Amino acid sequence: MWWHNPLVNKEFRQRMRTARAPMVIVFYLLCMAVLTFFLLYENVQGQFSLLLPARSEQVFLIVSLLQMVVAAYLTPAFAATAVSGERERRTLAVLLTTPMSPFGILAGKVLSSSALLALLLVVTLPLYSLVFLFGGAVPQETLAVFGFQLFTIVVIAALSVAWSTIALRSGWSTVLSYATVATMTLATGGAGYGLRYVATRFPVDEFLPRWGNWLLQLNPLWVEARLENAVTGPERSWLVFIGVYTILCAALLMVARWRLRPRGLALLNKVVGNDERMS
Repeated sequence: MWWHNPLVNKEFRQRMRTARAPMVIVFYLLCMAVLTFFLLYENVQGQFSLLLPARSEQVFLIVSLLQMVVAAYLTPAFAATAVSGERERRTLAVLLTTPMSPFGILAGKVLSSSALLALLLVVTLPLYSLVFLFGGAVPQETLAVFGFQLFTIVVIAALSVAWSTIALRSGWSTVLSYATVATMTLATGGAGYGLRYVATRFPVDEFLPRWGNWLLQLNPLWVEARLENAVTGPERSWLVFIGVYTILCAALLMVARWRLRPRGLALLNKVVGNDERMS
């Protein structure tokens, strides 16, 4: 199991025993608390005795989407240099001599990289009780949004760790990781809504709206909004999101596993040997 992974235990202790982790958590919680109180105050116009579920739903949507954006763009900062940093510090060779398998190393890096972001999600859960007070959400909806955000963080961490292993250099892995996040959040949303808009102007067939909806189902912000019934679209869009990104993560992690120990593949072995000599 993951808690028996020595790399996970080492990374947890190394990250959480520094002053940086609690400072980040406290600062993030304070910012989210101030934002939540401000939005609630503005939506009820200072009259907290009024129960306005419609306006509270907007607060829940804004806070959850903002939290998704922050988590999505912070995750590569922790995961994009997970393996490439080990290589640049000349500690990857020592890590490969341990009894841990390549998959165990990659899984440990993914879990340790996403742990702090998952903790940020957990500490903000009490803030949603304020939304419950005004009828803006139900516990089932909050748990669904929280679970989806946690899955998205793990997906982005897995993709970033894979790029960190494949690209070898921290600069390239960081660029590829943030390009992946930008594609997930910006490119799919822009292309999806663009195709939808063109379909309304030129309703020739169902090709454009079908592809527009399919691209939007790959956007974590849109899928989260769909979970909160804030946008219209296909039912169970989250299943498409989970299926596509699970396959993508599995494919990239397989390449990353071979990149760590490519001795069984002659071609990759030759490429790695050339890279090592150049470094």
